[in-house]
Amino acid sequence: MSKKVLNIDPKQIRLVFIEEVSVNINDTDMTENEVPSLETNIAHLTAYNLEEKKFLFGLELLFTNKSNNSECKFRFNFHFIIDNLEEMYNLSEDGLPVFQKLFVSTISGISYSTLRGIVFEKTRESNWNSIVLPVINPTNLLDSWIQQE
Repeated sequence: MSKKVLNIDPKQIRLVFIEEVSVNINDTDMTENEVPSLETNIAHLTAYNLEEKKFLFGLELLFTNKSNNSECKFRFNFHFIIDNLEEMYNLSEDGLPVFQKLFVSTISGISYSTLRGIVFEKTRESNWNSIVLPVINPTNLLDSWIQQE
């Protein structure tokens, strides 16, 4: 397997569609000044179509208020067209593409940053009071996978 030189060119990455798979914002009982004890879980999935230069990055985010077990869950797919997708992977010995970590981390960062705004906006008028997701290292998102049912 020969290694390609990776060149991330932002002009060749296009986010073409944001698919809302599911949003579930359950009411949570919190007083105005209460700081909830939240548990947060996040996972991702990826898919691709090499011929059409398409790449999908899905994110699932779950908040649980541990004081009353109420939940707030988001699942979105981010659909990209990558003009130079053929430069973003190497073929494994069995002929399957292995995408370079820098490329997937870049797509992860774009998707997560977009999700931050979506979550803020969707929780703004709820009693979850505008959840602001922290800025994170997008590589960390690659550690957990969405479990397919």
